[in-house]
Amino acid sequence: MKDQILKEGPESRKGYANLLCDFMFKRLFGSEANKDVLIAFLNMVLEDADIVGVDFITTEHLGLTEEDRKVIFDISCRCGDGRTFIIEMQNGYQRYFRERALYYTTYPINDQGRSARERFLKMHAESGAKFKWDYDLKPVIVVAILNFRFDHVADWPAERYHSSYRLLEDHTYEPMTDALRFVFLELGRFKKQVWELETMYEKWLYLLRHMHELEVVPEKFTDPLFRRLFLLAEIGKFTPSEYEQYAKSLENMGDYLNIINTAAEDAEKRGLEKGRAEGLAEGLAEGRAEGLAEGRSEAQHEIVRKLKSLGVAIETIVEATGLDRETVEAM
Repeated sequence: MKDQILKEGPESRKGYANLLCDFMFKRLFGSEANKDVLIAFLNMVLEDADIVGVDFITTEHLGLTEEDRKVIFDISCRCGDGRTFIIEMQNGYQRYFRERALYYTTYPINDQGRSARERFLKMHAESGAKFKWDYDLKPVIVVAILNFRFDHVADWPAERYHSSYRLLEDHTYEPMTDALRFVFLELGRFKKQVWELETMYEKWLYLLRHMHELEVVPEKFTDPLFRRLFLLAEIGKFTPSEYEQYAKSLENMGDYLNIINTAAEDAEKRGLEKGRAEGLAEGLAEGRAEGLAEGRSEAQHEIVRKLKSLGVAIETIVEATGLDRETVEAM
């Protein structure tokens, strides 16, 4: 796919980019030049956030085990009052994504304790006072854009695409703390057509799902912010370097989804539980994306071995991973 895209001349590069690929997602929400776009998006999704400015912070954290060497967020930022925001984009289905989001919050929470300790020791360097902290945690908020649908309770409205979770008491629903919040946007549940769009939120979700399908700017998108989004996503205005990065990002996104879908379908045919199959496929996809990119293929090899042990066809693994048959058979 990438080579075919790169062969196209600038005159044929028309239309708008897919906002869900990694390159475009970070171009819109993770760059200093477009920080105002991120702020506007967060204020819209969180409603009462009242964010004026943010500073980007590290997205890479050391994992807890040798196998989990790094945890990398898509985008992470902090505003002046100490609130931390983690913004994630997940294209492929992941059964335990809620748990993954919870796990992610442990890192900025631990960072608060570490920073408090460093400040205390610096302030009391001469006295040698013992570290004390009152655990005054600043909120950590996860906003996840999901290109799939969660498995909700039976009576969950099919069209309800926004869900927000906090820690509440079981009976009175009294908040235990405002230090944790999780907001999930399920694009798979958003079905409105362009002529049905009314709110800014709906227009945002529509562009996240359909920007790459548009040839012209619809009349509904007159707001200056949306005009800006269309300019940022206009493929014809990409530099050669940006275009190559976009093409590679699209290729990775296609490979990722293909791995998940192919392995899960094959496993289902063989009677493997759907969720388990998709979980293994998810690991295989991430193993390929991270292992090949960073030269760490051991995680990918382990997933391939697990798929083989569960009876997934060699041909399926070869097709999904891009590895040759001899390599797969040798694992």
